[in-house]
Amino acid sequence: MGNAALCVLSHATRAFVRCVGMLAIGLGMTAPSLAQDYPAGRPIKLVVPWPVGGVTDAASRILATRLSKQLDTTIIVENRSGANGRIGTDYAASATADGYTLFVASAETHAINPHVYSDLSYDPIKAFTAVAPFAVNPFALVSRADLRAGTLQDVIALAKARPGELTFASWGVGSTSQIGMEMLKGQYQLQMLHVPFQGEAPAVNALMAGQVDLMVLPAARAKALSADGKIKVYSMMTRDRFFVLPDTPGMNDLGIQGINVVNWFAVVAPAKTPQSVVQRVAAAINAITQSPDAVANFRALGVDVHPPMSPGELQQFIESDTVRWGDVISNANIKLDG
Repeated sequence: MGNAALCVLSHATRAFVRCVGMLAIGLGMTAPSLAQDYPAGRPIKLVVPWPVGGVTDAASRILATRLSKQLDTTIIVENRSGANGRIGTDYAASATADGYTLFVASAETHAINPHVYSDLSYDPIKAFTAVAPFAVNPFALVSRADLRAGTLQDVIALAKARPGELTFASWGVGSTSQIGMEMLKGQYQLQMLHVPFQGEAPAVNALMAGQVDLMVLPAARAKALSADGKIKVYSMMTRDRFFVLPDTPGMNDLGIQGINVVNWFAVVAPAKTPQSVVQRVAAAINAITQSPDAVANFRALGVDVHPPMSPGELQQFIESDTVRWGDVISNANIKLDG
């Protein structure tokens, strides 16, 4: 190859390098711009792993309506229920990590299922990145109306006096309602018989009919049933009192430590979703949960807003809650397959 040819190649090579360099700079400048433009009018899918009409679904729809306004785009709530939340979780875990699929996580999907089921196809901690929490749903301890116990201390004394005789209902093995009671059992070394049902409605019906003695229920449900004298409410199963049952003592009121049965709802995204997008959605959700109107909407449903958290704080919270629930599940030897 002659000198002239080498000269031409050299000039062409330098031009190509300059072109590539300018393109790289352009791309570098474009990426943040695209993140700032998110969601750029594209609809966002909010996956809810529970059926339409439940508390999680209703709370998620309140969030979706307000998030749509915050992000100036359409939020589509997509219910993918079944298998105690696993179907929807699996679907969202495998979605494209671009910010256009978000997922409503809860204690069930992220802190309970990993310990109850040995055949999960995903790791809830590794498969998602935390965004922001938005609601809490605390639980209360209740009994059939004619149980001869007036306080939580009476229930504990009765269970100790009659080991293995008292029964408690739940809406399924591995459910929040079962594990909540297991916390109380473990704390006081109580022996009670678990009677699982297929869903909350049949479990509550059995309780009201006097077929079972005790149950752990969401506070709003407990209030509705106790208002007609159909059941008794003894205490919140949370550290503090809850606005739905303001006269019902919390664990702190009773001097009890280590019991805190509360379901939380949070938005997470598939792992590797750009952090700029995560921060944008998190800021919008935290603004919503600090809005008086949103607080009123959630409280009308019987839940409350979750205190704001950064994505990092939420990630740490989910990981610690997973350990907390996991210890109870392990001690109670709760395990399911399929």
